[in-house]
Amino acid sequence: MIRKVFFWLHLSVGVTAGLFIFVMAATGVLLTFERQIIELVDRDIRSVAAPSDGQERRLSDLLDAVRHSGMGEPTALAVRNQPQAATQFTVGRNKTVYVDPYSGAVIGLSSVRAHEFFSTVERLHRTLGAPLGSKSIGHWLMAIANLLFGGLILLGIILWVPRKWAWKSVRASIAFRSGLRGKAREWNWHNVLGIWCALPLLVIVLTGVVMSFDWANALLFRLTNSTPAASGRGGDRRPQGREFAKGNEPNYDKLLTVAKMLNPEWRTITLNIARGGKAPVSATVDTGNGGQPQYRTQYSLNRDTGAVMKTVTFADGSLGQRLRAFVRFGHTGEYGGWPGQVVAAIASFAACVLVYTGLSLAIRRFAVAIRRKRKIAVSSREAYEERSAA
Repeated sequence: MIRKVFFWLHLSVGVTAGLFIFVMAATGVLLTFERQIIELVDRDIRSVAAPSDGQERRLSDLLDAVRHSGMGEPTALAVRNQPQAATQFTVGRNKTVYVDPYSGAVIGLSSVRAHEFFSTVERLHRTLGAPLGSKSIGHWLMAIANLLFGGLILLGIILWVPRKWAWKSVRASIAFRSGLRGKAREWNWHNVLGIWCALPLLVIVLTGVVMSFDWANALLFRLTNSTPAASGRGGDRRPQGREFAKGNEPNYDKLLTVAKMLNPEWRTITLNIARGGKAPVSATVDTGNGGQPQYRTQYSLNRDTGAVMKTVTFADGSLGQRLRAFVRFGHTGEYGGWPGQVVAAIASFAACVLVYTGLSLAIRRFAVAIRRKRKIAVSSREAYEERSAA
C-alpha cells in the first residue's frame, strides 16, 4: 500500500513538473561547458605567435592600448602560464579584451554572440527567460520544479528497490537491455538511468536549491555555524574621474613577478586594476582550471613594494563559506575539473531522458486506463440494451 502511494506521488509530481525539469536539464548540459565553449569560440584571439626572443611588452603599455581602443576602462588583467596566450583584460562585468603581449596590439573582443547565447540559456535555466536577479514567476516555477525534482529522485530510489532481491530483477534495473521496444524499453531506460545518475543529480538539485532560495542559503550557514562572506560591493564601485596620474599607477609587471614567485605552479594570475592612489592590488593565483575555488589563493599586495599584506586561501574560509563555494561550482561539476563536468553533463542529459520516459510511461498508463473505462462503459451499455430488449 505504501509503495503504491509513493508510485502515484512520483507519477503525479513528475507529470506536473516534468516539462520544467526538462528545460532545466537541457540547458544545464550546455551551461556545464560554458567556459570551455566560449574559449573554443575565442580560440583565434586567445592565442598569439610567440617571437623567438620572447620579449613581452610592459603590462602598463597593454593597459594603455586597451584604454585607447575605446572598449572601456579595464577592471582586471589576467595572464596565463603559456607563451602563446594573449593577455586578457576584463572591462565591466561581461566584456573580455585580448591583447598580444609581444606586439601590444589589441587582438579583439570575446565573442558577443557566444556570451549573449549563454546569457539566454542561463535565463531559461533559472527563470524561464525572465531577467536574472528578479523574483519573477519564472524564477519561482523553476526553483520549485528543481525542489520537486529532488523529491522525485528520492521517491525513485525507493521505488527502484526490488520487492525481492534476486539477481534477475536487479539486473533488469541496473543494465540496459537490447531488443526491447515500447513500454519495456522506456521502463528499462528510466530505471537504469535513474539509479546510476541519482547521486550526481541529487548534488545538482541540492546546490540549485541553495542558489534559488534565500532560506536554503541561510540554512547552509546556520547548520555549519558560519557567517556568510562579505559581499564587498562597496569596494567594487567605480571611481568618479581620474584618481591618480598616469605615473602614479602601480608597477603591474613587478606585482606580476611577485605573484609568480608566490606559487611557481600557477596557471592563471589575475591582477585587479588599482582604483585609488593608495589602495593595495589584489592578485589571485589560480593553479586549477578556472572553475575550482579550492585551488585559488588571493594576495593583497602593496602597490609600491609588492609586499604581501594579506593572504586568503580556500581553507581560510569557514565551513559554510567553503560549502557555498562548492555550491556554485559543484552545480556545474567544475569543482571536480573535467571529470566532474562530464559527470554533471551526463547526469543532466540523463534527466532529459528520465522526463521523456517518465511522461511516456505515464501517457501509456493513462491511455490504457481510458481504454479500459471505455470498454467497461460499452459493455455496460450493451448489457443494458440486452436487458431492455428482453
